[in-house]
Amino acid sequence: MNQIADRLRQRRRALKMTQDRLCGRLSDVTDGRWIADRQEIFRIEAGGRIVSDVELVALAHALECTPCWLLLGDTEALVKEGI
Repeated sequence: MNQIADRLRQRRRALKMTQDRLCGRLSDVTDGRWIADRQEIFRIEAGGRIVSDVELVALAHALECTPCWLLLGDTEALVKEGI
C-alpha cells in the first residue's frame, strides 16, 4: 500500500529512534500540525497506511534523509546536506 514502509523503519532504527520519539520529531518539524501517535507510525511501517506527499516530506525531515531515499532507496540521496 505504501512504498516507504521498510525504509522508514530501517532509517528510524539506524538512528536508534523509537516510534514515540519519531512522533515527537514529526510534531517538531511540522510546528505541531502533525501530531502522530505510535499506532499511526506502526501502520505506516507495516504498509497499511498511505502517506501523503506532505507527510513524506515531514518524515524525511524528521529522519534526516531525503524524500527520494524514502521513496526509492537511492543511497546517494540518503542523507540531506546540512542536517
